[in-house]
Amino acid sequence: MKLFSKLILVAASLMAFGACSDSDSVDNGGNNNNLAVTPSKEIKFQADGNSDVKLTVKTDAKSWTYETTEWVIASKEGNTLSVNAEANTSEAERTGYVTVKAGDATPVKIKVSQAGAVAGEITLSVTPSDAIAFEATGNKAVELTVKTNAKGWTYTYPDAWVTVSKEGDKLSVNAKDNTAAAREGEIVIKTSEGDKQVKIAVSQKSGVVVGNKAKVTFAYDNKVVNFKDNATAERVLTFTLDHAVEAEAKLKVTFDALHVAESNIDNNTNYETFPESQVKMENDGVVTIAAGQTTATMKVTLTSGSLQHLVTYMVPLMVESQSAAVTVDAAHKYADLLASKVSDKKIRNICYFEVNDVNPLNALEYVLEDGQPFFDAVVLFAGNINWNGSSERVYMKANPNVQALLDDSESLLQPLRKKGIKVLLGILGNHDAAGLAGLTDYGCQEFAKELAQYCADYQLDGVAFDDEYSKYQYAPTKWFIGNASEQAAARLCYETKKAMRQECTWETWVHLYYLGYIRSSMPSVNVDGKTYQPGEFIDNVCADYGRSAQPVAGMSLDRCAGASIQLNLSHSISSADAKGYMDKGYGWIMWFAFNPAGSGNTGSNLQHSLEQFRNVASGCYNKNVLDPKYVYAKKGEGLYDATPQPVQ
Repeated sequence: MKLFSKLILVAASLMAFGACSDSDSVDNGGNNNNLAVTPSKEIKFQADGNSDVKLTVKTDAKSWTYETTEWVIASKEGNTLSVNAEANTSEAERTGYVTVKAGDATPVKIKVSQAGAVAGEITLSVTPSDAIAFEATGNKAVELTVKTNAKGWTYTYPDAWVTVSKEGDKLSVNAKDNTAAAREGEIVIKTSEGDKQVKIAVSQKSGVVVGNKAKVTFAYDNKVVNFKDNATAERVLTFTLDHAVEAEAKLKVTFDALHVAESNIDNNTNYETFPESQVKMENDGVVTIAAGQTTATMKVTLTSGSLQHLVTYMVPLMVESQSAAVTVDAAHKYADLLASKVSDKKIRNICYFEVNDVNPLNALEYVLEDGQPFFDAVVLFAGNINWNGSSERVYMKANPNVQALLDDSESLLQPLRKKGIKVLLGILGNHDAAGLAGLTDYGCQEFAKELAQYCADYQLDGVAFDDEYSKYQYAPTKWFIGNASEQAAARLCYETKKAMRQECTWETWVHLYYLGYIRSSMPSVNVDGKTYQPGEFIDNVCADYGRSAQPVAGMSLDRCAGASIQLNLSHSISSADAKGYMDKGYGWIMWFAFNPAGSGNTGSNLQHSLEQFRNVASGCYNKNVLDPKYVYAKKGEGLYDATPQPVQ
């Protein structure tokens, strides 16, 4: 049986030939050409791991060609023919030939024999196995043929710049375009058994364009730094050139305090300037990119020091080139970090201010002993959803008090935001056909756009919806669905969140006061075939007085108010109850109708309220609320005093 197999193998080998030619061979005017190949004796190879055999070809013909048996490998360079063999994956010896032809000379035929693999021996060969050298760009794939009797084989390669794909016994290798320095690596092919491997060197020429200035970009490991208490934070900035340069390149990073105000104006933000004394830059801000390289890093160390809680600060870092071969364009001139000293409160406080009676700046005066504001958010209660019969549209109506706050947002609202207190515009019905739960999809989209524009124009942090005082009795129109529904209320929340994301560059909230059709059972919204749960577009919720809010679908309990306290009606909360809500996982407590001027049904709204605030601070934060030093007055309709007066 073995003899029969060998005869078949030899016969197949004699029938299978490959060919390689520079050009068609031509004789010398009909005369016989001369051809000599040395050495011309039989070439013998082991099963694998062979070195090339070099043959020298001499002829007076214009060119010469060669043919080989399929498993015989040959390559021509000048008058030299290199010969080798693929790994023999069989235990049978095999025989083949190399035939050299030139003009009409008698061909030279050299026998090639190869031993079979020893029983149990793993063989491996890769063709071609010469080093692969790629150009900087525009390369064609190089195909490698892998022969082995192992059950399988694997490969590794420098995947940052080399691409490889495997199909059967072929491995296709190419290189990504190079805009940097020359690079080198190797491809290693290993058998899955027997520990056989072949290494092939791979290189690529430099893509550096001499005389073309390199442009700088940068990236952060994390742009935002959130401090807890007094702490130090490090950020790594990575600077990248779009191509390498021949000489060493230097960048200089400096602190540019003036940039913060400019950025706030350009981007409609409200950042404070991070204290320069609390910023340390590695190597004094000098970044060096080595010749032929494209990246370098710089470490920036920040300390929280004198930062106020919940205020967002900008660390304004300006990047300049100190090398002629490198340029920094306007879009990459500043590598700005953002930093904030975050609150450690597990349960937070949102206060609805009746702005017809109270100046919301009073929230500034209620501070924990560690400097954190007691209030985390305030609601301006309230603007209205109304119907304009003349223009036939739903619109946001602001009474003189609300409008005065908006018009003087810089003095009456932004001081709250600069302390980290969110400012939300309350929206409720106003005794006509327009209601938060009665709009068509079109109506929701249009009203949401108007609300988002209010937030963008007056720098607000979102809206608070309260479904009261609307008359849901009308015929259907393009604005009204003809009845009220939770579905319509959910759609308004979705459209408002979407519109605010488009209009505002800062975080904005949709907050709900559960009443009417605005409640925890509101359904999901389907838009363009995609379904959104309410928890995806509603940020936090509170219930009516004396109740705990349950989450909408897709929302966790930490976005719900465990208690809603009407301070003008003598409502109270104990330290134990406050801690109980926190321990259950509630994330908010809602306060309504706080009036630090002391008016209201309670004998002294100020003293009663301060007692409740201290109960929460003691039970939940193990801290005290400091005595307020000042009060901000409301002097009449549309008149608020931005200057505090001492508490009497």
